Amino acid sequence: MKNSQTKNTYKGGAEVFRGYVRLSSNENNYGPAKSVESLIKKNIKFSNIYPELDGESLRNQIAKTYKISSKQIILGAGSDEVLQMIYAAFSKPKEEVVFTRYAFAMYSIYAKNFGCKAKMFDDRDFQFDLKDLVKIISPKTRIIFLANPNNPTGSIFYRKDLINFLNKVKKSTLIVIDSAYCEYITDKNYDDGMNLVKKFPNLIVTRSFSKIFALGGLRIGWGYSNKKIIDRLYSFKKPFNVSRLSCIAAEESLKNKTWIKKSISNNFLNKDFAIKSLINPSFKVIDTEANFILLKFKNSKISEKFVNFLYKNKVTVRSLTSYGLPNYVRMTIGTKADMKRASLISNKFNV
Repeated sequence: MKNSQTKNTYKGGAEVFRGYVRLSSNENNYGPAKSVESLIKKNIKFSNIYPELDGESLRNQIAKTYKISSKQIILGAGSDEVLQMIYAAFSKPKEEVVFTRYAFAMYSIYAKNFGCKAKMFDDRDFQFDLKDLVKIISPKTRIIFLANPNNPTGSIFYRKDLINFLNKVKKSTLIVIDSAYCEYITDKNYDDGMNLVKKFPNLIVTRSFSKIFALGGLRIGWGYSNKKIIDRLYSFKKPFNVSRLSCIAAEESLKNKTWIKKSISNNFLNKDFAIKSLINPSFKVIDTEANFILLKFKNSKISEKFVNFLYKNKVTVRSLTSYGLPNYVRMTIGTKADMKRASLISNKFNV
């Protein structure tokens, strides 16, 4: 009998990177801080030794950095593993989960894996009012996943609207704020959700070291909530789920505040340069609050042709066809040299 189950395949950015300008996975192309590289080299010789069971040293550093309790933190092999633990701990087959249609693909993939009923809010205009999202939530809604800012659309919500939203959701419904790109936002009206955990017992915040901290290849992320929820997640966490080197690298990354500020500055400067330099009439450039921009094309054939053209010229970008946005291409903001090269090639593209 033929298996009719939908294949849950996550489609990431291009696998190739040697010799290419890689702008397909929202990585920090400047790489980790030099102090992080140095510590990794010093600790490679200890790779035969298992890491701390629950990453106590890194959790203590996260707690110190953000002034929160280490007992309310759980580590994951990337924040997507934390999302997986949330599904495992708090959802049952056929229960309803809510997220936006054009959101991080893993929300949908995990919903299928755990047999949940996905109810998606149509965010076709990308930026939308949370008041509209509230309308599709029902008494059956078990978990709400809300990325802020969102990948790949770049939509963002500010503190006032977020608090109003949280107040309108029943306390029996879990709300997950995915803040993987929060470090790139400097607007004081923005809130990554960390300070709201004390007030809202049904709130979970997830964070990542894969983006601004440039540790995507080491797979390290974390979640923060009240102790009751975190204790529940721990019952679904694998022993030694994060590596020794990833924890050491993440811990040092948090200490290097000068490097973090420089990375934020680089993103602003290089994004501004890219937006001004991309002048091809074949597409429209859309800015976001994160470390990427969107290119909108007239149709999917032109966008596909563009992606292939850049690839042939050693530049990788991300087609958003798998997200249901075939007319769009996502371009990560890389180094200044990366954006000069990407702009030069993009402007040569001819329909």
